[in-house]
Amino acid sequence: MQRDACGLPSCRAGLRRLMLLVDSRHGLKDSDREVMAMLDEAAVSYQAVLTKIDKSAGALAATSDAVAAELARHVAAHPVLLATSAETGAGIAALRAAIAALAAGPDSR
Repeated sequence: MQRDACGLPSCRAGLRRLMLLVDSRHGLKDSDREVMAMLDEAAVSYQAVLTKIDKSAGALAATSDAVAAELARHVAAHPVLLATSAETGAGIAALRAAIAALAAGPDSR
């Protein structure tokens, strides 16, 4: 992530939302929390996307709940948590639709 002179992520005017990929087997890590804090401070909107949901079947609900609860405490976090699996294709259509809605512009959200 490129940083400006103040050490914050540099922003582009056209950036609508950053997608933060979170491995569902591990949940949020300290490095994710650092990025989230920087994004909050820089007022950059972001949305978490749980990945590898096919590999965390039993713990997925608990991980999802924990990540959602933590995201709720961050001002720049989008409240909708997406969950995907590249292996099975689960959630990919929803992720694509979310990205397409962002690309279409502010009137489509």
